[in-house]
Amino acid sequence: MNIAILTDYPVVTFACGPSLSTQSLKRYMENRGHTVTIVGPRPGEHDPAPLPGSLLLSSVTFRAHPGVQMPFAWPPSAFNNAQKFDVIHSHANSLLMHWAPMMREMHGIPCLSTNTIYLPGFAQHLLPNKIYQIETIRNAWARLAPKVEASFAKAYNSGDGLIVQCQALANYWQEFGLDVPLHTIPRPIDVAIFDQPLGPDPFRADFAKGHRIVVVCRHAREKDIDKVIQVFASHVLPRMPDASLTLVGDGQEHKALVKQTERLGIAHRCDFPGEKPLRDLRHYYGHADLFAYASVTETYGQVISEALWCGVPVVAIDDKMGVAFQVEDGHDGILVAPGPGAYDRLGDALFRLLSNPAERRLLGEHAAVRARERVAPDVVYAQYEAAYASAQKHIAAHPPKRFNKRSVRDWASMFSRHLWPWWGLQGALVVVSAIRGGNHDYRLPVGFGIDALPVSAEPAPTKGAAQS
Repeated sequence: MNIAILTDYPVVTFACGPSLSTQSLKRYMENRGHTVTIVGPRPGEHDPAPLPGSLLLSSVTFRAHPGVQMPFAWPPSAFNNAQKFDVIHSHANSLLMHWAPMMREMHGIPCLSTNTIYLPGFAQHLLPNKIYQIETIRNAWARLAPKVEASFAKAYNSGDGLIVQCQALANYWQEFGLDVPLHTIPRPIDVAIFDQPLGPDPFRADFAKGHRIVVVCRHAREKDIDKVIQVFASHVLPRMPDASLTLVGDGQEHKALVKQTERLGIAHRCDFPGEKPLRDLRHYYGHADLFAYASVTETYGQVISEALWCGVPVVAIDDKMGVAFQVEDGHDGILVAPGPGAYDRLGDALFRLLSNPAERRLLGEHAAVRARERVAPDVVYAQYEAAYASAQKHIAAHPPKRFNKRSVRDWASMFSRHLWPWWGLQGALVVVSAIRGGNHDYRLPVGFGIDALPVSAEPAPTKGAAQS
C-alpha cells in the first residue's frame, strides 16, 4: 500500500514515544513492502531536516513544549493527493488530525487515527504551574475537557477507524459515542535497538548492581518524577543506604528535580545522566534492577514496554490506563493501588524487590517473555495492516458524499466541520502555550533516535529472551 502517516513529529527533536514510534512505524512498514510518506508540520528553524519525500504543512512553535510545532491547513497544494495514497494513518494528536478526514471527503481516501492523549490529564502538560495549582482552574478544565473530547470524537467518526493503545482508552472513546471500528494495538518494540547484545555498564561506578532503580522519561511535570524522588528519599534510602536512583532524560523540570535531590540530601545517591540516544537505553535497562514509575496520565508509556522487553521488573502506580495495560501485577512487576498511602506502598514495593533478588529475577524473566508475545514488531504491525484493511472496507461500505470543489456549500461545510476547529482551537493552544512559555529548551542532535538507523535497515529477529 501507499500509506500516509500523519504526525505531529516529522523529525525527532526530543525523546518521546510518539516521535520515536512514528519513525519506527515508517521504517518497519517499508520493510514489509509498503511505501510510506510522512505528513506533518514544517520543523522549526533549528530542528533536524525531515526525511526525504515528507509532505510538510506550515506551522507555529508550541512554546509550552520545546521541539513541538503546531501545523495549520496550508499550503493548499498539500490537499491535492498527488501521491495517490491508499490509506491515511493519522498518528497525530493535534488538530492536524482534521487533514485526514478532509482528504477522505475530497478524494475518497480511507483514513484512521491513533489517539494517544487523555485530555483530562493533559492540563499538567499545558498550563503554567502556578495556574494549575488553582482549584478553580482545574475544575474549569475538568468541565471543558469532555466538550473538547466530544469534538475529537466527531473527527474520529468522520474517518474509518480509531487505534488506541490500551483498553481503558477504548472504553473511554466508546462512552463518547465512537461508532467507527475500534482497534486496541500496543506500540511495538524496535528490536533493531532493544535486541542488541548488552553492552558496557553505563551506571555510575559507585552504584552497585543489585540495588539500582532507574527511571527513563521526559523530565516533565505530568510524569510525577518528583514523587519517585520523594519515595526514594523517605522509603528506600533509610532502609538501604547503598540503593541508587538513576533518572535518564531531560525536560522542563530537569533543574527542579536536581535541586529537589539536593534539598533532600540524597544527591549523592542520585544520578542525572541526561538525555541518551535510544540505542543506549537498552544498556541502561539491561544493567538496571528495577524500573520505577509514578505517572498516572499515560495512554501507553513506551518506556514501560522497553523496560519489560529488557527483562526489568516495573514498580508503578496502578493508573488504570496505559501502564496498567502493560504490567501484570505479580507476574512481571508490581502495581500499587492509587489514592491515600499510594507512595508509601510504592516505596515498600521498591524496597521489597531490591531486597529479594530471586523474586526480582523471576519477574524479569516473565517480563521478557510476555513482552515478546505482546509487542514484537511482527505481531504489532500485522495488527496495523489489519486495521488498514478494515478502513478500506469501512469506506467502501460508508463512502463519503462526492465533494465539489466549485460548490460554496461544500466548502462551507468543510470549513465548519474541519477547518474552523483546526484553526480556532489550535490557535487558542498556541496562545496558551505562549503564556506558559518554556524554561528549558532541550534539542537533540541529528541522528539521536530511531532516525539514526537507515530507513531500510532490516529489523533484528524477534525471538530470544533479553537478559536482566
